[in-house]
Amino acid sequence: MDKEDLNIGDLVTGKVNEDLDGAFTGTVEKVYENSALISITDFDAADKANVSELNNKIVVNLKQLKAAKAK
Repeated sequence: MDKEDLNIGDLVTGKVNEDLDGAFTGTVEKVYENSALISITDFDAADKANVSELNNKIVVNLKQLKAAKAK
């Protein structure tokens, strides 16, 4: 995903192999040069402990993010 396509409040999906086993959905809180701070709103049940440890927030490289489809 390009920085220009990302705005605060956007809903995105991503996968970060280092911290979480499954994919997650979240809201963009801040956009950096090559990454974004995401507030995790939906995640795989197996990742519950990891998400809690991360305080429901994660910094993700923009290349690992996609726009989420509205439910």
